[in-house]
Amino acid sequence: MRALSPLFFAQYDPKPLGNALYIATETSRTMALPYPFCKVATAIAFSPYAEANLHESARIAEMLEAELVLIHVGSKTEQKLKKLDLMVSQTVIDPAKVKVEFREGDPVKCILDSCEENGVDLLIAGAQKKENLITFYTGSVARKLCRKAKCSILLLTDRSVIRNKCREIVVSGDDHSKTEDTVRTANYFGKVLGAEHITIVDEIDPKKGVTAADDDNQLAETARKRKEIKEKEDQRIENLETKLREDDCIAVGHKCIFGKPGYTIGHYAAAHQADLLVMHSPDAELGIMDRVFPHDLEYVLSDLPCCLMIVNQASKEVA
Repeated sequence: MRALSPLFFAQYDPKPLGNALYIATETSRTMALPYPFCKVATAIAFSPYAEANLHESARIAEMLEAELVLIHVGSKTEQKLKKLDLMVSQTVIDPAKVKVEFREGDPVKCILDSCEENGVDLLIAGAQKKENLITFYTGSVARKLCRKAKCSILLLTDRSVIRNKCREIVVSGDDHSKTEDTVRTANYFGKVLGAEHITIVDEIDPKKGVTAADDDNQLAETARKRKEIKEKEDQRIENLETKLREDDCIAVGHKCIFGKPGYTIGHYAAAHQADLLVMHSPDAELGIMDRVFPHDLEYVLSDLPCCLMIVNQASKEVA
């Protein structure tokens, strides 16, 4: 059995002063592409899903040639260390690329703090496909991470010790400043996973171009306006596809659909049996009112059609 070096086990020490690891250096920061994912993290518990979750995370980290941070919320014991050592030794990743952290406290806060302090690019979490009414309003740990994480996050709905191949990716192509980077990230990740096809789905608000239709002339006018809007959006997405091909993209197509944002793309992904749905992060942190009055991402989080990646724009240090 391959042993994990003790140097890679870390106990969280909340002492910001007097510790060189916590002394901030003055550096300039700028917005950068969300990828490549050089450091991956996942929360590790000793639940029935732990083995499958670890195997999936290790596989993805290995394909990305990334380091893997395992975050355990709970006390550090010799028994847990031995169990984690054994679990990691049974995955594909080199144990030297694995760091294990133990933290105590609120699970969501512990995981998010660890991600920020370790410079994690991608957080992987397991999730049930559908939330019941109580967890929808109170929020499961996975959903809370999605609403608060500053790094990109991947929700796995079909975890397995044996790899499930990713073939079809659906990515949001809405008219937003984050969309181009989100689509490029989907292509980057898709190539890593060996995906075969990406569909860029542009959800067009059905209220656009709608006029009061009391007679045939007004109906014709509404149809004309919708056609103009769709042609304009088709051209925008085609321009996006042209830029994507500069990244040596996998096969790509697009679909412009009039429908409620979030709700429509979730149904499209489910109907076309997508393996992964990719969306950009919300512009503001989501709260309870967003669940009372669902929109965009909240529709998808309430009923996951497949695995979901939420791409966050990264802030990178620049020398």
